[in-house]
Amino acid sequence: MRAKKIIYISRAQHLINQGVGNRLEEAGFEVVMLEDDINIVNRHRYDADIFLYYPEFGDSKTELLLQYLSDLCMDTRKSLCLIGDSSFIARVKKSGAGRVARAYARPLDIKTIVTDMVELSEAHEEFRRRKSILVVDDDFDFLTIMEHWLKDNYTVDGVRSGAQALSYLMKKHPDLILLDYEMPHIDGYEAMEKIRSNPLTARIPIIFLTGVNDRESVIRVINHKPDGYLLKNMKKSELLDMIDRFFAETILNTKKK
Repeated sequence: MRAKKIIYISRAQHLINQGVGNRLEEAGFEVVMLEDDINIVNRHRYDADIFLYYPEFGDSKTELLLQYLSDLCMDTRKSLCLIGDSSFIARVKKSGAGRVARAYARPLDIKTIVTDMVELSEAHEEFRRRKSILVVDDDFDFLTIMEHWLKDNYTVDGVRSGAQALSYLMKKHPDLILLDYEMPHIDGYEAMEKIRSNPLTARIPIIFLTGVNDRESVIRVINHKPDGYLLKNMKKSELLDMIDRFFAETILNTKKK
């Protein structure tokens, strides 16, 4: 298992930082303390999944580093956590809450910070785990292409009908189902209803695959409330990015309000 590590960024080294760092180390983390300098942080950008930033000075240097960290964490599926006064936290949440996994207003509850960091670390371990995907499509050629595209990043199985998918799910529970919306006999919506009605498979996320992208068709697909949808004419890079983003959002976006 990869060592648990946190990058802790702050301009000043004082008792609060030492206290947070010590408690994190007691919880089994390796804590790397860095000055709030973009060049220094950049050299360590791949060293950890979690960045804990305590910007104690509201100046241009803080704003630049905060923007850098936001973009870095967004692009590389890392978690950005902030410490600061309540007005700073409120402003950051208003401007870009989707990029901040956790935020802590002073006075700090260090026990809560440690608990959250453990939770985030476990989420990143789950995100890195190789996922399994079931692809359901009656078009053999498309099924073959999908299996070829996905096999390097995921464990992939393919079936050619809703009935085969239901039979497959009696034995295996994938992390995600890519389900053709337009199929004969049992269509995607009916198959999804059967999957969700079974307590053993109800929580498996389902993304519809559809070959039509006109407004009415897309609305009809969305109205069935899948966990997402993908167009069959997407490029490989776009499809892989959307699936990766889906797993990142469902596993790593466990923000506390």
